[in-house]
Amino acid sequence: MLWLDLGNTRLKYWLTDDIGQIISHDATQHLQAPAELLMGLTDRFGHYDPDFIGISSVLGDELNAKVSKTLSRLDIPFEFVDVDAAHPLMSSAYDATQLGCDRWLQMLGAVDKKKRQCVIGCGTAITIDLIDHAQHLGGYIFPNIYLQRESLFSGTKQITISNGTFDSVTQGETTQDAVHRGILLSIVGAVNEISNRHPNFELIMTGGDAHMIAQHVNRPVRIRDDLLLNGLARYFDEAKSKT
Repeated sequence: MLWLDLGNTRLKYWLTDDIGQIISHDATQHLQAPAELLMGLTDRFGHYDPDFIGISSVLGDELNAKVSKTLSRLDIPFEFVDVDAAHPLMSSAYDATQLGCDRWLQMLGAVDKKKRQCVIGCGTAITIDLIDHAQHLGGYIFPNIYLQRESLFSGTKQITISNGTFDSVTQGETTQDAVHRGILLSIVGAVNEISNRHPNFELIMTGGDAHMIAQHVNRPVRIRDDLLLNGLARYFDEAKSKT
């Protein structure tokens, strides 16, 4: 199986064998031209010769149509994930038309009907979602650390520092440190607040900034780098069982 994740900034793919083990994987910035990037990858995908291509995309109908046209040249069956708020593995009161595919698949990859869970995605946006025994209760969305920094720089005249590290939540003694530590504290503070409100929910974190953020959270966090991939596999496994 070949699994594609077309996110806001990156194209990621995984090739898995018959038992779900990852054979090959990669991630590349697509610069809002995923179809063009895919054209450069079609030879590689054709060489893999997968039986099926499952796709998660947040790019919208117009770009997805271009992606479909590119993939159709491979003559390999492919299908896009369709968010289902009444999915057998997890139901949601959320409006399915407004629930991002990647966010939903992250939850689907983690959901356990025996548990209360808080799934935190640390990608281009920070998403926090609460799941109570496979019932999605809703959640929160806010900018990640880099988007917050860009917003601060573009909206102020006196703060012009655009580099620095997000490595601490203690008070800064320079503007550079104060900016970076303040932004990180805002995210960590939000996670800790949700954690305090829902102490019986397991904290699960995924995404590129998960390790950076998790080390400052006030209780143990389970980091899952495979959530979206697991969600893709679960989605299409369930789809197959219906046919």
